[in-house]
Amino acid sequence: MDIVRVEVYLDDASEPRVVVTEPPFNVRLDPAELGEGEHVLTVVTHYQGGAVDHHQYVFEVSHKNNVFAGHISQAPLRAPVEVELVDEVERENPKPPSPVLYGLLPVLLFLLVVVVAWYIAVRGESAAVDQPTNVQKIARSVAAAAPTAKAGAADGAGLYAANCASCHGKAGEGLGAVFPALAGNDALADADFVIRTVLNGVPGTAMPAFGGRFSDEEVAAVVSYVRTSWGNGYGAVDAAQVAALR
Repeated sequence: MDIVRVEVYLDDASEPRVVVTEPPFNVRLDPAELGEGEHVLTVVTHYQGGAVDHHQYVFEVSHKNNVFAGHISQAPLRAPVEVELVDEVERENPKPPSPVLYGLLPVLLFLLVVVVAWYIAVRGESAAVDQPTNVQKIARSVAAAAPTAKAGAADGAGLYAANCASCHGKAGEGLGAVFPALAGNDALADADFVIRTVLNGVPGTAMPAFGGRFSDEEVAAVVSYVRTSWGNGYGAVDAAQVAALR
């Protein structure tokens, strides 16, 4: 049957929050526009001929440190309409640039060009003479800094900050019962359990699977980070352990 209209009701509202009358019949909600806590979303799908379907979704919304996160915890099977919550890094309506700043940008660029031209004119030949010395200094600086980073090494702290901190907290403190704390969590003592959780997620909860996105080295790096940070002393793991559990 062809869909003709989709109405979306939030919690006990009598009026729809969203009405979709043209394909694609998908629903996207922004957690930043919703209150904290558990919500029930009712999706009413109207078909040609008068048939109507009702499907309910249960999801949690948390607001912390200007981070707005939402995770669907219960969703109906074989629902005809896709419902998703806008990710923190993929908000559809970013704040437009300030009109004042946007208007000043050409002026600032012009002034920058004038200053650079003046500097070149004043320096004259001395700038050309100094250039090789400056290049050598930069080259030495880069060469000296290079050994501090291991080639190909995965950054566990960076992976955690980019993918995990919005739910589990920057210091592993968690967010209530929905997003458990990692600091002082005895479950982290089981290295295989932690690796499998990162690889496969936890079905029926807000924990997604990262096995398809992370390499063995990246999984090992983020697992080692949470097992050795915030007072945890459970030890690091390596890529071979991860590969064995994929």
